[in-house]
Amino acid sequence: MDDLDLHDFSNVTRLFPLPKVVLFPHVVLPLHIFEPRYRQMTEDALADDRLITVVQIKARTETGGWTEPAPIEEVGCLGRIIRHQRLDDGRFNMLLLGRKRVRLRSEPRTDKLYRVAEVDLLDDINPKQPEEPRRIALVDLFRRVVGREHALDPDLSQLLDARVPLGVLVDVMAHALSLPVGLKQALLNEPSIDKRCAAIQERLEQIEQIAGAIPRPRPFPPDFSPN
Repeated sequence: MDDLDLHDFSNVTRLFPLPKVVLFPHVVLPLHIFEPRYRQMTEDALADDRLITVVQIKARTETGGWTEPAPIEEVGCLGRIIRHQRLDDGRFNMLLLGRKRVRLRSEPRTDKLYRVAEVDLLDDINPKQPEEPRRIALVDLFRRVVGREHALDPDLSQLLDARVPLGVLVDVMAHALSLPVGLKQALLNEPSIDKRCAAIQERLEQIEQIAGAIPRPRPFPPDFSPN
């Protein structure tokens, strides 16, 4: 997907800080909006450019809660509302499509209930080598590792078969894999497609190695012996 739909972006974005949630470009995040400040955020987004930036809250306080304003990561993901449902009591259900990495510069004061930030759009650093050999190898590895325990989602399987750019592929894989949230944030922070690809490949190889070391249960009844 190109960035033509962002050509009028003002570099000022509504913020939706969430704990342990990392949104990547090219993937869809379902959200339920119920707090008054985020109802206002959603109303404003729907009346304007439909853009919201999801950014991860850094950490809990010693008491287990969050300070206000909660400390947030420096890199988030700008998303566009592609579908929404307005509920009778003022809550919303929505689907947010990740569009672009953004780096937060500052949070200007406003009269809104929600936070806003001035941001810079982050472009990918393209691979130095041809993409196709690595794309094929990465898809094969992903299918072996993930398909070992789970049937792949049909939409995901179709995307793996499509010749999507490597940057799109690794972002979708980062979203689909059950990775520690710190690693997901590190992958969001990284503009280099080469480095993101290497990190995903290394993680998949680790999972494959661990899975290969665990004996699979023997079938019952057992196969006939060749003797």
